[in-house]
Amino acid sequence: MTQARESNRSLQDRAFMGVSAMCLALICYALSDACLKHLMSSYAVKQTMSLRALTRLIPLLVAVYFQGGVKKVLSTSHPARHAVRLGVNLVYTCSFMLAMSMGSLTEVYTLSYTSPFFMILLSAIMLKEKVSWHRWAAVALGMLGVVIATRPGSGVMEWTALLVLLGAFLGSLNKILMRRLAETEHSLSIAIYPNLTMILFTLPFLFTIWTPMPWTHWALFLLVGAITAFGQYLIAQALRFAQASLLAPIDYSSFFWVVALDFFWWQKIVDLNTVLGAAIIVASNLYILRCTKKEQLQA
Repeated sequence: MTQARESNRSLQDRAFMGVSAMCLALICYALSDACLKHLMSSYAVKQTMSLRALTRLIPLLVAVYFQGGVKKVLSTSHPARHAVRLGVNLVYTCSFMLAMSMGSLTEVYTLSYTSPFFMILLSAIMLKEKVSWHRWAAVALGMLGVVIATRPGSGVMEWTALLVLLGAFLGSLNKILMRRLAETEHSLSIAIYPNLTMILFTLPFLFTIWTPMPWTHWALFLLVGAITAFGQYLIAQALRFAQASLLAPIDYSSFFWVVALDFFWWQKIVDLNTVLGAAIIVASNLYILRCTKKEQLQA
């Protein structure tokens, strides 16, 4: 009895550590996005994207050395698959970065929660997965939340909404393409190639749009890279300590962090429509998660 109680307490402690790590990771991502948005008020979006990719690439290239070298990590037998995925990832990243430069963090994050809806759609079309009517109903309800949050025709954040929804769709497609690549490719190559592609894409523009930066902004870009890397590490640790099904709902706590950042950094107060739309979208996602878990148990 005592041994069982200690085992249960150990599992609860690990779950607590997992949830704590995930919450801290989400704070890191929200803070890094806030730093990028702040920098985009002084620099062109392409310059920001280029430096963001560069700061992400540095620790990844260091990791290549410890994983057996460039040839072992970056060699591929599926260059065409990489090319398709890199094209999708490039447009996806550009969409989100442009949206972030135009709208508030709260608006961008609210609409980015639609990603699971597009994942269901693409899984049904590309992977031929069977989707229950419960999940389709949840997707429809979630899109109602999008309509409430964006208020089409009102002129409120319309371009931002279109860019985020495009990014959410391409982000879901990107994940499916990554799954296929992960079957044969090194995980570091899947992370490195998009950053190299972004640097090569933005390089020609930098000759005409480059704005000199003070050392404080260079330091801020490096900080963004460090925060993002730390966030990725925390997510890996969270998944080590707790089940993905326990952690999934925690993703939506990021809404509170971006609302706080918008208020304290830019003095922007979230409006009622955005809150209501976000609540409907999150509720739909949680219902999809519940349906998925129930279907897995019945299988």
